Amino acid sequence: MSFPTTIYGANGEEHQIYSTHRHNLGTRMIMADGRVFRFAKMGAVAGVVGKVYQAAVPVANHLNCAVDTARAVGATTVSATLGATAATKDEYKEGFVHINDADAEGHIYPIKEHAAVSASAVLTATLEASYELVVALTTSSEVTFTKNAYDSVVIAPTTLTAPVMGVTPRAVTASYYCWLQTWGPAAVLTNGTLIVGKMVSLGATTSGSVDTYPITLVEGAPNTYVPGDSPVLGVVMRVNATTEYSLIFLTIAP
Repeated sequence: MSFPTTIYGANGEEHQIYSTHRHNLGTRMIMADGRVFRFAKMGAVAGVVGKVYQAAVPVANHLNCAVDTARAVGATTVSATLGATAATKDEYKEGFVHINDADAEGHIYPIKEHAAVSASAVLTATLEASYELVVALTTSSEVTFTKNAYDSVVIAPTTLTAPVMGVTPRAVTASYYCWLQTWGPAAVLTNGTLIVGKMVSLGATTSGSVDTYPITLVEGAPNTYVPGDSPVLGVVMRVNATTEYSLIFLTIAP
């Protein structure tokens, strides 16, 4: 497989949706007007236009998994025992396995494929072509499996459970492939009262919306501010009323 690349989109291409895996997840598309999009797969719930989407919620039982078989330098597979949650076939295709503890900790590898695995069983992941272990794994090692961030995206709740990945430029059929906007002018659901030129973050009370980025002045400490704990998603260009759609210059990813 080839890895995500940059393509240049024809007018209207950002509105296309597909039932098939047309591009690699994360492929970057630049439009002539400077807007940027990333190729993604919608989750099991249909996507709604103009809302903020995050990566799929990570599986808790696929974290800190004990390596079951030692692997030498040059090996092209990694295997570990999952916790009490099964994994579907290729759930982690185009995703990653990273070694989080003990021997070889700190290394990360992209996953090409794996079979379906029952709860508490061993998942054996084949690494992408040309990848091989650069430090040996032992049975003391622990690994974590993580989906591609653009695989099965979900609407962002008011408290994030995964990173923000982009905004939907149109409605999307459940489990279809689509484009998420990450940069440039976008119509986004508004929560509260926005201010032109001010930064926005995730809506405080409405999932998938944007709100004025919270910055608090520290009492008794002039010119000292405490930033909010939600990421900055962009800057306000045009203000529309709460529950409507304002024009936001997104700065999620260039």
